[in-house]
Parts: sequence; C-alpha cells; structure tokens
Amino acid sequence: MTSPRFAVALLILSAVAGCADGRTSYPSLAPRPIEREVMRAEAAPAAAPVEAPAPAASAEIAQIVAGAQAADTAFKAALDKARPLVEAARGAAEGSEAWVAGQQAYSDAEAARAPVGAALAELDRRRQAATEAAKGGEAAALAEAALQVQAIDEAERAQLAGLIPG
Repeated sequence: MTSPRFAVALLILSAVAGCADGRTSYPSLAPRPIEREVMRAEAAPAAAPVEAPAPAASAEIAQIVAGAQAADTAFKAALDKARPLVEAARGAAEGSEAWVAGQQAYSDAEAARAPVGAALAELDRRRQAATEAAKGGEAAALAEAALQVQAIDEAERAQLAGLIPG
C-alpha cells in the first residue's frame, strides 16, 4: 500500500510534467490572411445627417406631449379624490356602500389614465409611419417624445398601484 505522501508527490510530479512544453517554435503574431483583407477594406460610408422634423410635425408632437401632461394633471386630481374613498373601503364589507364607493373611485382614477395611453399609442403610430417614410429626424423626435410620455405613464401606474394595499 502506498503512503498518502507518496500519492501527493506523484500527483505534483504528474502536474508539473504536464506543464513542460517541448516546442521550440510558437505561432506567428503576424496578421492572418483574413485579417489583412479586413485591414485593406474601405471604411464604412458616413451616415447621412439626420434632418430636423418639419415645423408642423414638431408642433404636433409638442401638442401630443402637452396633452399627455394635461391628462396627467387630471389623473392626479382623480387620484387625490379617490384616495380617501379607497382608504375608507379597506375595512368595509364587500358590497357595502363604502366598498362600492371605493371601487368606483378607483375605477375613475384608472380611467383617467386613458389619455396618456392614447398619446403613447399615437406617438408610436406616427413614429412607425415616419420610419417607413425614411423621415429620420421626425422618427427620432417622436421616439424622444414617446419616452417622455412613457415616463408619465409609468409614474401613473405606480401611483395607482400604491393606492391598493399590497
């Protein structure tokens, strides 16, 4: 039977022996043929400058965003109106007058979010049409406006979710 020290020494020697390399030449670091071809290739053409959207389109985009912001103000008013009714309904029995009033108030606040969703849909529809018509500047302006309105939508969704206890 072999001793544990002998077994460990044998493992170490076999590991060290595996590290020995008898090669005398190593691969070249020179570029390979395919790499030389890539280095000779022409640079990609510069992207065409993105034109600014037409003033009428810019005005329409601004109007959609302003409409979403006004709708957000109306949503916040509906939420403030709904909050005490929803809180009063928390302990009320299902079907009671307080419970029904809380449900209706919550539904009213939720319905007040609809114009922001409609604004998002309109911006997305217009962005897709601008992209298909190769109107890069208008598509970029619409995408930026959609990000603004999406932030409003997400904030409203969070506020509405905060109204209902977890």
